[in-house]
Amino acid sequence: MSEKKPTYLEEQLEAVMTRHNNEYTFIFQKEKIRLNRSVEIEMLKDVNTAFQKEIMMSDDELKITIKPTSEFQPFTALRGKEEQQKWLFADQLIKQVKQHSFSRLHLLICPENIIFDKSLSPAFLHYGVKESLPPYESNEEQSFQELKATIAAAVDSSHTFEQYFKLYETLQLKEDAKKIMHISNEEELSQFVQHKLTQIEKHQKTLVQLPQKRWTIFKFSSVGILVLLIPALIYTFYSYFFAQPKQEAFVESNEYFLEKNYSKVVDTLEDYDIESMPKIVQYEIATSYLVNEKLGEEQKANALKTITLQSDPQYFAYWFYIGRGDNKKALEVSRLLEERSLIIYALMKYEGQLKTDNDLAADKKQEELDKVANELEEFKKENDQQEAEAAKQQEEKQAEEAQAAKQQEEDQKAAEAEKKKQEEQKKQQEDQSK
Repeated sequence: MSEKKPTYLEEQLEAVMTRHNNEYTFIFQKEKIRLNRSVEIEMLKDVNTAFQKEIMMSDDELKITIKPTSEFQPFTALRGKEEQQKWLFADQLIKQVKQHSFSRLHLLICPENIIFDKSLSPAFLHYGVKESLPPYESNEEQSFQELKATIAAAVDSSHTFEQYFKLYETLQLKEDAKKIMHISNEEELSQFVQHKLTQIEKHQKTLVQLPQKRWTIFKFSSVGILVLLIPALIYTFYSYFFAQPKQEAFVESNEYFLEKNYSKVVDTLEDYDIESMPKIVQYEIATSYLVNEKLGEEQKANALKTITLQSDPQYFAYWFYIGRGDNKKALEVSRLLEERSLIIYALMKYEGQLKTDNDLAADKKQEELDKVANELEEFKKENDQQEAEAAKQQEEKQAEEAQAAKQQEEDQKAAEAEKKKQEEQKKQQEDQSK
C-alpha cells in the first residue's frame, strides 16, 4: 500500500498534521526544527483564545494539539456555502492577513491551516515562530501567492489549492479564478473581492424574497409538479428527438428496399442498431448488406436463400454485423447459429479487419490473428478430411456399381446361354419326333 502524499502544509512544515473530530495535532521531529525549549513557543497559546492548545515536547518530537470551539468548521465546509458567503470569507481572510502584526509569528496561508466560524471569520491553526518553528521567516511574495490560491479554491472548487498555487499559468481557469491569480498586490485583490460582493448584493436585490414558510410550500409544490411532469417531458423529448425520426427512417428505408435501392437502405438506417428495428426492417437491412457484399454469384444466391421473413432473426443480425464491419460480433452470432460456412466467412472477415487495425497493440493483434488462423486451419483440416471421406465413399460406390454391372452382365450372359441351350434341346426333340 502506497504512503499518503504529504499536503502542502506538511511539506512546508516538514511535519505531520492529523485531525480527529474537532482536534488538530501537529507533530514535528525535533531534529528537523530549530526549537530548543518549549518555552520559546509558549506565546502560541495566546494567539487565539478560542482555541485550547497543548504543547508537549519529548526527546524526539514536539506535539502541538489544538482544539477549537464547536462553532469552527474546516475550510472544506465552504463547498456547501452560498456564493456570497464564499466571497465574504475571502474578504475576511484578506483583512485577517493585512491585520497580522506579530513580527515573531509568521503566517502559512493554505486551506489545511484555516478554519472559520459562523461569521465566516477565518482563523489560522499554526503559526511559524522566528528561529523556533517553521516557517522561520516571512516571505511576502510566497504568502501573497498562497493567499490568492486559497481564495481561488474557496470561491471556485473546480481546482485544488495546490493546482492554483503551482499550475495557474497552465490550467484552464474560470474567469474569476483567472483574475484572482493574476492580481499583483493585496489592495487590488481586496478591491476585486469587494467588487464581487457588490455585484452579488445588487443581483440579490432583484430577486423576490419570500417568507421561509411560503418559500417551503412553494418549493415543495414546485418539486411535486415537476415530478409529475417529468415522465411527460421525457416522453415528449424521446418522441420528438428519437422515436419520430426513427419511424420516419424505417418507412423511408422500406420505400428504398421496394425500389431495390439497397445502398440507400443502408444509408438511411446507419444511425440505428438492429435491436431497435422491427423484424421486417431487420430483414430489409440484412438483405441490403448481403446484396452489397463482395461474394460470388452462387455463394450470394445460396446465402440469400437463408434470409426470408420466416428466418431466425440471428441470420439478419449476422449479415447486419458483417455489413457494419463488426466482424467479431458477426462471428459470435455465427457460432450461435452453428453454421459452418457462416463461421468460416466471419473468421476470414475478422482476420482481414485485424490486419488493418493500427490501433490494436502489436502483441494483442498477433495473438488474435494466431487464434483466427488456427481455427481456420482446423476448419481446413476438417474440410480436407470430409472431402477425402466423400471421395472414398464415391470410389466405393463406383466400385460397387461396377461390380453390380459386371454381375448383371454375367447373369445376362448366363441367361442367354441357358436360353440358347434350351432352344437347341427343343430343336433336337423336334427332329427326333419327325
